[in-house]
Amino acid sequence: METNLDLLLQLKKGNEFAFRQVFDLYFKRVYHFTYKYVKNREEAEDITQNVFIKIWNKRETIDASKSFDGLLFTIAFRMVVDQLRQYALRPGGRLNADAQEAAFISTLTAEDTLNEHTLASTYQKALDILPPKRKEIFILSRHEGLSNKAIAEKLDISIKTVENQMTAALASLKGHFRKEEMGLFFLAMMACS
Repeated sequence: METNLDLLLQLKKGNEFAFRQVFDLYFKRVYHFTYKYVKNREEAEDITQNVFIKIWNKRETIDASKSFDGLLFTIAFRMVVDQLRQYALRPGGRLNADAQEAAFISTLTAEDTLNEHTLASTYQKALDILPPKRKEIFILSRHEGLSNKAIAEKLDISIKTVENQMTAALASLKGHFRKEEMGLFFLAMMACS
């Protein structure tokens, strides 16, 4: 969900009604995002409210030509990380797996985080356009690390069929990434697999 340009321009000008609309559009999403990491309702609500306070206080600096979702969730993520760091410093404070991932990712810049999200989204879209069987074979190979022989045995098909489906899947994904101007990323990703 990307906020429309007019609404953002009104928010930048200090229009409280526009701010309320943005708040209503995003509050639940930001809350669920923060709750995933902090696992505490009150803390998630506090962080979410602070995100919107920051948006209001920095409204004049919003670049309406860039992704508002990216800005909003980057701010939320940074606030979550700050909260988790404070928690980890408390005596006996331990972080769950999601919190540990957040702490690791926090070493990235906001632009890196947004780019990572964009790449992941493009990759998922590319996967979703594959025919179901081809997608299954690709996932078994690249995500689960199975050999062509293991995939063939698991799916009760020939190794040649696995090879053909993988070739077709890679060509389709490469074409999708090229269309999205991310061909170099795709080639690097596939080289690592």
